[in-house]
Amino acid sequence: MICRWDVDRRYFTRVAAVALYTGPLESTIKRFKYDKRYSQWASIFGRLLIGWLEAHPHEMQDIDLIVGNPTAADRDPFQHIEAIMQAASTEDTRASWPLDDPLNPVLIKQYETPKSATRSWQEKIAAAKEHAEALALKGDVTGKRILLVDDVFTTGAQFFTVAKFLRQSGLAAEVRGLVLARVPWGA
Repeated sequence: MICRWDVDRRYFTRVAAVALYTGPLESTIKRFKYDKRYSQWASIFGRLLIGWLEAHPHEMQDIDLIVGNPTAADRDPFQHIEAIMQAASTEDTRASWPLDDPLNPVLIKQYETPKSATRSWQEKIAAAKEHAEALALKGDVTGKRILLVDDVFTTGAQFFTVAKFLRQSGLAAEVRGLVLARVPWGA
């Protein structure tokens, strides 16, 4: 479990990672994210998310809604987080988890914004703010405890801004995070 707190601890509490963002997993996630020829990895990543949920039921018992950190509909090569969430929904054959409807998600990104990968800390903060400004809610999250899913956790800037959006604009009670991989400390 990774713990990250903002100054007044109001926006998100913690982010869990399935694995470290190193070696073969790092290169596979990069290929999946930026090369549509690797889109079949969505099913594997969706299964990894469901596997983590199944292995950590005590951490999930008070979660009301699991949402993906959205990508824009016109993202090139494709909406990778949405593909992972669709695969997770397919893998959740018993409907055990409160997964957002992948065909009609509650949280959407209205337009593409600059990428934060390989950017400096300051540029990542700016990109995260732009990402949050592009978000919109298509449903009610008032009072809900939300698990926000993403592929990689690097600095926490994007998680912070999305959690802040969900807490301030959507009035969510709490936002936690789950990522496929986190960058190792000091990397």
